[in-house]
Amino acid sequence: MASPAVQRLTAEDIRRAAGNFRWDRELPKWTTVVDERELPARPLVLEAAGVAPNDPTNSHQAVAKLKSLGFETRYQG
Repeated sequence: MASPAVQRLTAEDIRRAAGNFRWDRELPKWTTVVDERELPARPLVLEAAGVAPNDPTNSHQAVAKLKSLGFETRYQG
């Protein structure tokens, strides 16, 4: 189960976090598109929620949250 902070996220929270989000590593398998930028799904969700990188929310939960908020998600497998 995603952490409570992740469950409370809104689309505006995601957009706000994406505006300042920087990722200089290779993109992981799960990504999302926010304002025409492809970003790592789980790290973006954790950043938006203000939780630590070791939060128990997994990638599938992060992707489900992003989809529920209307964001495009992608899987490179």
